[in-house]
Amino acid sequence: MTILGLIFRILNGLLMIGLPCLAAWLVYRRGQGGFRPIWIGALAFVLSQVGHIPFNQFLLMPGLRNLGVDLGAQGGSSLVFLALAAGLSAGVFEEVTRYLVFRFWLKEGDSLLPVKYGVGHGGIEALLAGLLAMFALVQVLVLSGEGALGALPEATAELARSQIAAYWDVPLGMTLLGFWERVSAMLFHVGASLMVYRSVREKKPAWFLVALVGHAAMDAFAVIGVKTIDLVLLEGILFVFALLWAAWSWMVRVRDRDNPREAGPAPLEIRRSDSEATTQQLEESRYE
Repeated sequence: MTILGLIFRILNGLLMIGLPCLAAWLVYRRGQGGFRPIWIGALAFVLSQVGHIPFNQFLLMPGLRNLGVDLGAQGGSSLVFLALAAGLSAGVFEEVTRYLVFRFWLKEGDSLLPVKYGVGHGGIEALLAGLLAMFALVQVLVLSGEGALGALPEATAELARSQIAAYWDVPLGMTLLGFWERVSAMLFHVGASLMVYRSVREKKPAWFLVALVGHAAMDAFAVIGVKTIDLVLLEGILFVFALLWAAWSWMVRVRDRDNPREAGPAPLEIRRSDSEATTQQLEESRYE
């Protein structure tokens, strides 16, 4: 352990916690709804995981294992099947939850309403990841203390020592990847929220399917990439994808016609009765 290594790991956790707080503060007073769409987005993410995590643990992973898929595969068809299944599972649970919220809870609003929802949805995930990162750091520091492993069985203590060593062996340049990943994830969730909101408002299922497929593809690529390519390169690719995804989603967003900033100036209406003077009015106004 080095002082610089400790500082970088603390910074990674604090940045993951601070990112959603800053994003929420920036969009809080903009558009309609105040803070409500943000906390609803956060709650919706938690609710989606209530179904998603047990489904993966008790149905998806055992099912893949029964089909002969190697869950620890580092490549080949098993890794591809695992990635596609995991990506599709995440996409279905999160995008269906997003759709139901916009369909029955956040029914109407301006173009910033889905942005706020996306900040809440991706923000609570970043916040929880940051808290877990800080908790892991505290655990490592405690276990690294003098005699902390003495009360554990030898096999368990040896495993803990190897995990602690691996934790501190991570290069400084990679300690902030957790924060970088959260930036990409929040950009993606904002974009997906804009698409699903348009699907609900315009009753066009195609936009929901785009969000679902995009979610599944991004998660599947991450599962494959983490085992096959350099992590910095992987996070760079995911960031570019998420940035382009969010930009495209904003360009094709729903434009609220009741909002003059979205709809543009109202057409000028000229009434015939206002533009034509009667003969009597002309006579009365003649200079004498």
